[in-house]
Amino acid sequence: GEVIARMLEFCGNKVDRINHIGDWGTQFGMLLTYMRHNHPDYLNNPPSIKDLDAFYREAKKAFDGSDEFKEEARLEVVKLQAGDEQAVAGWKQFL
Repeated sequence: GEVIARMLEFCGNKVDRINHIGDWGTQFGMLLTYMRHNHPDYLNNPPSIKDLDAFYREAKKAFDGSDEFKEEARLEVVKLQAGDEQAVAGWKQFL
């Protein structure tokens, strides 16, 4: 995206750079479900997410290994899309 924006600006176009972080994909459902299972108080007492990749790997293992976890993660995405306050607050922990 950055290369295209620079090329358009170079050609004299006005470019608005917008960072879209509202992808409610499966990965956020997995992460939120993982946090709820492993850090139940994560909204009030969030763990350090310095290594978000490690959280993701663990969430992915749980997702691949459990149909129940997979369904919970899917429902978490539905909550995010609906604007559920708790789901959105959890999502904001990862920003």
